[in-house]
Amino acid sequence: MKYYVIYLLLCLTIVSGCSSNAQDASDVSTEEVSYVAFLNIDGNNYFSYDLAEKGEYTIAEEFGEVQKKIEGDVIPNENLTSNYLLEGTKIFSVKENPEIFLAKVQDEYEIYKKMP
Repeated sequence: MKYYVIYLLLCLTIVSGCSSNAQDASDVSTEEVSYVAFLNIDGNNYFSYDLAEKGEYTIAEEFGEVQKKIEGDVIPNENLTSNYLLEGTKIFSVKENPEIFLAKVQDEYEIYKKMP
């Protein structure tokens, strides 16, 4: 009888421990998803590379503005669309490299490099 009680307590401990780690599929959070920031310019996709350091690039001219912001998990395929940048964000070409554009976000410039 004494061993029966110990065996029963051991079984209850194991069962309760296993059930506390189980998760319902509806409890899974999808909010912590990270996407690459893309910008489409003339049919080519550019990805966010880094923030530009002061003096690193010389702005050649204002290329245009983002016309449309799309969902974050979609790769843009229309000219001047982005899955990250807001509509109206100014885009600049640079003198140093024709495959790099700068996007002015608040008071900083984000570097966008052409996809290989």
